[in-house]
Amino acid sequence: MVLLKQFALSKLFQIAVFFLIFIVYLCNFLLWHLPMRSLFNSTLLVLAIYLIYLVCSYFSFRKDEQYFSHLIEENENLLAELKDKDLANKEFLDLIKVWSHQMKVPLAAIDLMSQTNLNEKELKSELRNQTFTLENYLNILLETQRITNLTNDFRFEKVSFSSLMKNLLRKYSSFFIEKNLSVELSGDWELVSDGRWLSLALEQLLNNAVKYTTSGSIKIQMTEGELQLSDTGIGIMSEDLPRLFEHGFTGYNGRIQKKSSGLGLYLTQLIFKKLEFEVAIESKLGKGTMVIVRKVEK
Repeated sequence: MVLLKQFALSKLFQIAVFFLIFIVYLCNFLLWHLPMRSLFNSTLLVLAIYLIYLVCSYFSFRKDEQYFSHLIEENENLLAELKDKDLANKEFLDLIKVWSHQMKVPLAAIDLMSQTNLNEKELKSELRNQTFTLENYLNILLETQRITNLTNDFRFEKVSFSSLMKNLLRKYSSFFIEKNLSVELSGDWELVSDGRWLSLALEQLLNNAVKYTTSGSIKIQMTEGELQLSDTGIGIMSEDLPRLFEHGFTGYNGRIQKKSSGLGLYLTQLIFKKLEFEVAIESKLGKGTMVIVRKVEK
């Protein structure tokens, strides 16, 4: 209906001219007392020809409009893709800047250790910690770039959250021993997902819990449909909670302790979105933090 209205408006001048010519002829026939039947017969013939022309013209007009609409849609899609690519490039450049700055911290620590008289046990412990940090930052950079450009590199299979968390706890066992943290793992949650990417997202959550907990415990409770990871760490300021998963956001704790790059939780959010999970964080400053992971309900 809209297209027909547009077509009628485009032919409005032609129709007006047609009626104007008819009126001129009508006046001329009346003034000269010519037979009106001849006028009406010829007018009907011309009108029939003009209607055929209008019908053909309408189909041509509709075809052109559909073609132009398709071009406009393609152009909008291309502009949207370019905008997304520009944003992705900007975010990646920001990521590189934050990452390169953050890498300086463990490198500076290793350099300082080479100039400090530490006993062998202390030296090994510090080297292990800083090497672990470097490896984690490198993984964050590589996996963030990979997950951003990921299309179908997923391998879905039955996954046990308990099994994934046990592997991660073994990986971080030296930090638990060093900080004298107790760990509690209970329950399980089995579902079909990509175990590798899921483990990477969970590791960043565990990494934050270990990083900001100096004493006490870390508890991981799982039920069908939910995972809760809680710690007795320093907690998070309420005003920082809504922005924790933003690109490069470090929050008050990260700025004060100079331990956060703001990249780990950003990567976690990217992965969870791809795997259709949602994550929420509850925290009170000085009393600890709880992270809740659920499957997105469809």
